[in-house]
Amino acid sequence: MLDNIDSILHQECKLYDNNLVLVGVSGGPDSLCLLNILHKLGYPTIAAHVNHALRPEADEESQFVNQFANQLGVDFISCRVDVRAYARDHSISIEEAAREVRYQYLDKLAQRLKATKIALGHNADDQAETVLMRLIRGTGALGLTGMSIVRGKIIRPLLQIKREEIEGFLKEQNLDFRIDSSNLRQDYLRNRIRLELLPHLKRNYNPKIIDTLNRTASILSAQEDYLREEILKEFGKVAKAQKEKISLDLDKLFSYDIFLQREILRLVFERLGGGGFKASFNLVERVLGLAQQKKAGRRVFLNKDVLAEISARHLNFYKVKKTEKDQALIFPGIVESKRFGIRLDSEAIKRKNLKEKPYSKDEMTAFLDWDKLKPPFILRNPRTGDRFRPLGMKGTKSLKDFLTDLKVPRYEKERVRVLTSKGEIVWILGYRIGDEFKVRKTTEDVLKIEAKESGE
Repeated sequence: MLDNIDSILHQECKLYDNNLVLVGVSGGPDSLCLLNILHKLGYPTIAAHVNHALRPEADEESQFVNQFANQLGVDFISCRVDVRAYARDHSISIEEAAREVRYQYLDKLAQRLKATKIALGHNADDQAETVLMRLIRGTGALGLTGMSIVRGKIIRPLLQIKREEIEGFLKEQNLDFRIDSSNLRQDYLRNRIRLELLPHLKRNYNPKIIDTLNRTASILSAQEDYLREEILKEFGKVAKAQKEKISLDLDKLFSYDIFLQREILRLVFERLGGGGFKASFNLVERVLGLAQQKKAGRRVFLNKDVLAEISARHLNFYKVKKTEKDQALIFPGIVESKRFGIRLDSEAIKRKNLKEKPYSKDEMTAFLDWDKLKPPFILRNPRTGDRFRPLGMKGTKSLKDFLTDLKVPRYEKERVRVLTSKGEIVWILGYRIGDEFKVRKTTEDVLKIEAKESGE
């Protein structure tokens, strides 16, 4: 088994002798076996343990893992998390909350320690359980791929090793381990699959059901790799992706087969959800149904972080942001606003010394009559009742109507950045300046402001 796992670590996990590995260790047989094997093979390792504080024995298990790591001469780091509070605050199940906090902790710890990989102890039995669980809950072929041996920084070297082999190895090495009592609870679907369904299938239908399900996952995983490349090609043709927004051209989207429509949407969800958000079939169908109506302004929240909204010709997806608080500015100079995700470079120039025409080449540059501007200067989001006189117009117009006429999607309207001078709207960043602040022939001093999105 050591030779088999060493080969997997080199060939599939691309792990090399000097790579630091952060090992997630719960105290169960799988993670202890993994830590022991990585140590035996000579990889520099750190044992990381998350105490979920869900069971009376949780603290004792944490101490046990600490002692196990110390016996190996491996550094041990742990944290204690109130999973019940996290689940309540995020409106998710205890099981899902425990998984989220565990992955978040390991990811942050790996970044801090500059670990090359995060190793987890999932095995072939876990893979079989995952495939069955997804099949029971409902999934397409790609959902039956199960877990991957490698996903980004995460590696699962034991994924092809059965649980009985792992426990046999620990017995040979005379190594003790702990059994999580929650694994025996019948109210979790995965536990019922492990304790009831898989033994039933093995006993009455297929004694090699674990091998069969793992082989199915492996075959479908290879298909997924191929299909993903093809989906990415089509995604590039239909999607315009920005940092926190992805827009799909509706005409192009609906020119595709329904399979590609669904997979393109799943790819959007995955990207905006940070890779951890897997959309259900019903949610994908709901968004496609919304898009087919082509009613601008209609929207649906995919989860607490991602919103889908229809505009005239696009299906737009946004990372949800709260409306930002007002920010006071000082001109001229350079202002880096993390709050609004923008940088403003400004300078006051004598009109006679201006070497360019005082007209915006794009709507992210403004030439303003400096003498007409009065502090305080405030950067903010739109407010109910906002009105201004757009450049070139004689009368005033509500900001809401102005943006509607430009067919700005509803979500983007709410987060437009507005610059005001003594309460008067000077500039709708990215769209138009106010007419009363434009540069005239009589203007003596010009304030030039260039706005750049943060990161540009």
